[in-house]
Amino acid sequence: MLYGLLLESCRDGIIVAYGHETWKRIVQELGFQHETFTRLGRYNEDTLQRIAECLTSVMREGSPDYYMEFFGKCFIRYFTTYGYDKILRVAGRHFGDFLHAIDQLHDSNRFSYPQMKSPLFSVAEEDERGVVMMYKTRRRGFEHYVVGQLRECAKKFYDQDIQVTAQEDLSTSEYTRIMFRVDFNNHVIKQTTSHLTKQLSLTNVTGSTFFKIFPFCVVIDSEMRISQLGPRLQSLFTDDSRVVGKHISDVFTLVRPDILHIEWEKFLKYGKSVIFVMQNCIPLKPELNKLAKNRTIKDQNTNNGKSPSTSAGSIKLKGQMKYIPSWNKLAFLCHPMLSTVEEMLSIGLYLSDLNFYDGSSEILISGIQHARQLQAAIDKQHAWITKLQHSRNELRQYREKGKRLLYSLMPRHIAKMLQQGVLANSICESHKLLTVLFGYSIDMKEIIQKMSPEQVVDCINRTVNVFDTCSDKFDVYKVETKADSSYLIVAGIQDRNAYSNRHNSNVSLNTTSSSIGDDPNTSRSRSSSTNHLQNEVGEEYVESARKSNLARQNSKNPYNFNQAEIICALALELLTASRSMINPLTRQPFRMKFGFHSGPAVGGIVGHRNYQYCLFGDTVNTASRVATCGEIGKIQFSAASYELLKDSIYFETVCRGKTEMKGKGFMETYYLLGPTPVYLSLLETTRKQSINVYNSQIENQEELVKLDSDVPIHTNPKVPDIMFDDDDDDLSERMSILTQTSPSVKHNVINKMAEKQLSCPFSSTAFL
Repeated sequence: MLYGLLLESCRDGIIVAYGHETWKRIVQELGFQHETFTRLGRYNEDTLQRIAECLTSVMREGSPDYYMEFFGKCFIRYFTTYGYDKILRVAGRHFGDFLHAIDQLHDSNRFSYPQMKSPLFSVAEEDERGVVMMYKTRRRGFEHYVVGQLRECAKKFYDQDIQVTAQEDLSTSEYTRIMFRVDFNNHVIKQTTSHLTKQLSLTNVTGSTFFKIFPFCVVIDSEMRISQLGPRLQSLFTDDSRVVGKHISDVFTLVRPDILHIEWEKFLKYGKSVIFVMQNCIPLKPELNKLAKNRTIKDQNTNNGKSPSTSAGSIKLKGQMKYIPSWNKLAFLCHPMLSTVEEMLSIGLYLSDLNFYDGSSEILISGIQHARQLQAAIDKQHAWITKLQHSRNELRQYREKGKRLLYSLMPRHIAKMLQQGVLANSICESHKLLTVLFGYSIDMKEIIQKMSPEQVVDCINRTVNVFDTCSDKFDVYKVETKADSSYLIVAGIQDRNAYSNRHNSNVSLNTTSSSIGDDPNTSRSRSSSTNHLQNEVGEEYVESARKSNLARQNSKNPYNFNQAEIICALALELLTASRSMINPLTRQPFRMKFGFHSGPAVGGIVGHRNYQYCLFGDTVNTASRVATCGEIGKIQFSAASYELLKDSIYFETVCRGKTEMKGKGFMETYYLLGPTPVYLSLLETTRKQSINVYNSQIENQEELVKLDSDVPIHTNPKVPDIMFDDDDDDLSERMSILTQTSPSVKHNVINKMAEKQLSCPFSSTAFL
């Protein structure tokens, strides 16, 4: 498998050299799902060759080998994007040194790319004109890719033009193995050799000194048997193991390089420039394993179950194979691969066991310091996340408040249109049939003249609050409240589904244009605008809004009253509530008049900054006239509304006769006398059902909740992030997270259930 970094560098090179259209064509012909690759993703090994072959076909020039070499150059250029060019620049003072360090560079990337199967590079011969380098890998077809990489590195970092030729192909069925001749100016090797010969010769180093410098050294003879171990490494094995004298493969497993057969010649050949990694295959001392196991369990408890990456009783050694001519043996000059203190303790080592001359202990200590700094950064990040979560909860609460405020200013489906990005002044709806109710107090003018402004505002506020409480129980919308305390409510808007049945709205535009003074051109313009809005928002939102509004309508209109019947029920409740509102001047109930009328109207948003939803049309004016010419303490309605009530079994009505209205002449009007026994029985049934549901919920809650007068509702600070849809605002209010302490759980449950019970539109017993 290949990492996506190689393929992404190939893509970048093609776009830069041949254009983005060429890459799009390659993606299309090869059937890639995406135009880009994930840098740490893994892909098939033949993907790069397929791209080279496709590019050859698209460009109709060159060959796949030519483009594979081109991709190798592109990789080095792209590699610098992530700052790895710094590592390449410091790999060697000269290009020859760089070739010796290639294998070590691959090993340094094992943390960033843990699944990388890097090839093996080894310098076999070196002279003043260049080197002979062995390239070995399990992949096929990447030799030209390597040539491109070598040439680009020499040109970019050492300003040399090199020649790379395949000198010998020693590939087998398992490996690709090629001997490359790399020709370049390598005269520096002669200067280095002459400089070394001029140095003073030193006395031989004793064995004790050697093993003191390399306490984990492994000495191997020509038969690949272990002849000596460093003292620290020897102390990790039991005396019964008898490691000395055994074959190297019986004690250690060769992790790197990937060699099938361990042979003396291969170790000599690779020892000059290849990094070796070996791991023990026989157990360490039992007491060390027991100690490591106990410490591992302790570390897991301390680190929330996270165990160190190195398993207990296993040690990895990394270093270089150095041939000692006077001994005729190989010395594996190595050190243990440790990244954390936990790993060191898991194999029974201490800082005093490490080599003080190669900086291993210092690197480990600095790693501990870096780990502490990283942990501090993580703790700080967790603190920010907690603060962010708190801010998100506050934002959600403010958002819900904003929604409630917006829904109080205009119908819910209109507010959702604004939330979807529809321009406010482009919203205009024609309603074929609405029922408009006016409530009017004839005492308000006298109050305004004789009382202070503060008292007037307080009086109007108390009146409006009472009326709002009543209207909230029904499927109606309050359009406005004027300074004279006139109250305008309309039914037939809230049950309209946003963007649904638009063709019906378009028909209503045409059928009502004459009554509201619209010309045909205006009707066609509004119809076109409506269709545009439907396309702008989308069918998914249409369906969600329809379901939400139907659910809300059923909760406030469970018996499917028509809009005139809803207004009748509300008007009776408003009339009853007005009798409890006392005029501060006369100490008598306010004298109220109510009237409603049914007909067409047009609604829309007015204003650019302060949005206001308004209704326009003769229906609104007629409803106002019906209320004004009525009698005090009675509910009057027009003949148009009577057509909606004449077959109703819920309300009693009587014809008043012809009534003169300002600007309308004589119109036939009716009085609403009150509810019928059928409607009263509905109220009684609803009341009993609410009581039964309430009692059953209390019983279930008592079984689930242990009543404790001092237990808070919610004391867990790690509250899950509860998200609500735009169409679930009532649920958001009920599910708001309470963190304060209350007298008891039961008390709060009862209060919440009582509030829910009173929200029923037919819970009032005013007419019983």
